[in-house]
Amino acid sequence: MQFEKYHKEIDKELSKIKLNNNPKELYDPIRYVLKMKSKRVRPILAILAYKLLNRNWKGIIKPCLSLELFHNFTLIHDDIMDKAPIRRGKRTIHEKWNKNIGILSGDLLMILAYNMLSDLPKNMLSKTIMRFNEVSIKVCEGQQLDMNYQKKSHINEKQYLEMIRLKTATLLGLSLELGGYLAKMNLNEVKTLYKIGELFGIGFQLSDDLLDVYGNKNFGKKIGGDILENKKTFLSVKAYELSEKEDKENLEYWKKNNNSSKEKIEKTTEIFNKLNLKKITEKKIKLFFDLAYKKLDSLEIKKLYKEELKNYLNLLFERKI
Repeated sequence: MQFEKYHKEIDKELSKIKLNNNPKELYDPIRYVLKMKSKRVRPILAILAYKLLNRNWKGIIKPCLSLELFHNFTLIHDDIMDKAPIRRGKRTIHEKWNKNIGILSGDLLMILAYNMLSDLPKNMLSKTIMRFNEVSIKVCEGQQLDMNYQKKSHINEKQYLEMIRLKTATLLGLSLELGGYLAKMNLNEVKTLYKIGELFGIGFQLSDDLLDVYGNKNFGKKIGGDILENKKTFLSVKAYELSEKEDKENLEYWKKNNNSSKEKIEKTTEIFNKLNLKKITEKKIKLFFDLAYKKLDSLEIKKLYKEELKNYLNLLFERKI
């Protein structure tokens, strides 16, 4: 509950964004996606990074919103490319409206994200936009790699981790970096914050991969959805890496078989269980989170000020928020 105040303030400021009423097909999807249940992880990370040096966090809400808007833009477009039916327990934009509306409303969210940065002082604005652009390019590279890998029979663990680093972790890195930059930390501290977010982001995505198979209905995605869509995940990559001939053949069979979705999930999960992939994935998740904590500990900032950020990362690691 200690982080609820940030969530409420972010939601309040998001509700103040002025959106036109016409054409309703453009603006209604944006209202819809911003009202979806969301952890607001990225702006909260930026606020907590800012608070490492400066306690007056309400003054930076607007630039922090840029992270949330940009993140939602990527989700809308990713869902279209992945043909995902559910996001945060609700129908995705392209399912509720259509693909073209999804593309256009996503584009507008990206423009609104940059608008949130417009009030920054001139000496900060150009560098902030430059970093947003650099990370945006990385996110696009990661998404393209994701699509490329869907066409490949197999990829290795190194390729997969690099793809999720680009697609997911870089924006989390930018979130902490932005908070540190707004607090006027020195260059080394800002770089360390970025690395903390990147390491944490990889672990966070691996956790998503795990929960897709071993989570519950409260996760916000259809359990086994990645299996049904034949998506490359850490578990599927490791399954091909560790399985023997018979299990490889069974994995290939179920990958091509779309007749029984329930059975496909069950049979694939049986192979994952046989290979002990739940434990292997949990170990890998812990590795990346531990590396992030170590980086956080290395920051020469009062331990008391670091505790709030560390507690938040712990809660996310344990999936308690």
